[in-house]
Amino acid sequence: MTYISVEQFIIAELVAEGSPRKAFLSNISVDDFDIYDEEFGWVISQAELGKPINVRLFKKKFPDFEFIRPRERIQDLCEELKDERAYVTIRSAIEEIERELDHDNAIEKASQLKEILSEVVKRNSPANDVLIKANWKGHIKEQKEILILRQQGQTVGMPTGLKNLDYYWGGLQPGKLYCILGRPGDAKSFTLAKFATEAMLDGRRVGFFSPEFNEREHRCRFSTLLSANEMIQRECKLNSAFKNRALMDGKGYNLKKYQKFLEYCESEIKGEICLFTQKYRRERMTPSYIESKIEDRGLELIIIDPIYKLHPGAKFALRHEKIEALIDYTQNISKGFNIPVVVSNQATRSLVGNRGEAPTKDTSFGSDAPAQESDYVLGVKHFSDEHMMKLDCSKSRFGESFKFKVKFWPNIGKMEDITIIKGEFDNGYDAEKAEEVRKLLKEDAEDE
Repeated sequence: MTYISVEQFIIAELVAEGSPRKAFLSNISVDDFDIYDEEFGWVISQAELGKPINVRLFKKKFPDFEFIRPRERIQDLCEELKDERAYVTIRSAIEEIERELDHDNAIEKASQLKEILSEVVKRNSPANDVLIKANWKGHIKEQKEILILRQQGQTVGMPTGLKNLDYYWGGLQPGKLYCILGRPGDAKSFTLAKFATEAMLDGRRVGFFSPEFNEREHRCRFSTLLSANEMIQRECKLNSAFKNRALMDGKGYNLKKYQKFLEYCESEIKGEICLFTQKYRRERMTPSYIESKIEDRGLELIIIDPIYKLHPGAKFALRHEKIEALIDYTQNISKGFNIPVVVSNQATRSLVGNRGEAPTKDTSFGSDAPAQESDYVLGVKHFSDEHMMKLDCSKSRFGESFKFKVKFWPNIGKMEDITIIKGEFDNGYDAEKAEEVRKLLKEDAEDE
């Protein structure tokens, strides 16, 4: 039986995906590869030069490489590789010092070992301790990796499946808090389900905390969204997505095809959605419950729908105090675990009305805290007769606000951007270009 190393598995998965993106996001470099450093270097070089990365080209370059894709997620393999490299580094250092250790150089060798151990701990520590001026080389490496991804048209964070959000936000970023606002029936939950399935397809573990809907309702919605994916339709030989209403009603679809689709998802999709629903209404989920599940399940994205249905763990007389406490907790989760957290909240009816616009940061119901504390605020409004949604990012802590539209068919899981990306921030803020964007948005609103 041939032994396949972690290094081989990682390289095979990167080549199959056609991008070094997940290695970059896991902070893996060529220094982590002891045997297959040349192969990893080829993947990076191809990406840097804008050349294709595929199995055919790789096998042509490295004909002796045994190409077997892993069943594990690449993020888990990267963590295993880092642990392996840490072990090898420490073991080698100890063995070398043992060979050379004597009475005269004990202090010198202790200092040498301490330096090696400190470097290993620093490299693998969940917390950062850096010198801004001294560590500029590490910053340049990170910037170079992000540039490579951007040139390939990829997001730095987790993709949302909506081009405007992936462009302006760079996907869902670690350590950021996102707030989705909308009135009942305006597809807040559907938008969050879209985020969850896209992250799942990206190989991520998503924690979806839903005190409102039950397991079956979520399963049917996730299945509709996943079966709307073109790649999955091609692999499962589906002509269209499984309609959400048909799945909910239990009729109007082919059960055998549906079973094969679910079997494909289980065996081929590396990501997972960990769904947490409310079992007993009286015993509500708390932020500490969510926090405990992050480490238990290795969650990389948290979605809470809606935030006001959680229990803060203490009694508050006023609604706004309760929501403020909950947002404070969730913000601590986002920053503390360095993962994106997405929450939903109702929009205030009196401020939204029937103006035909998506809610803004000024319409958060019960408290302004969700909008104030979030890094991004996105309002959604669904127009069912027109099969269309309007989305308004009225707060973006790291850029300009923006609006866009998507064609929306919830029953078949389709959300397609129809707004051309007009903003530009590649070279920093440009007042003239920003004014042009504002004029274009104003013209669009007047045309309507």
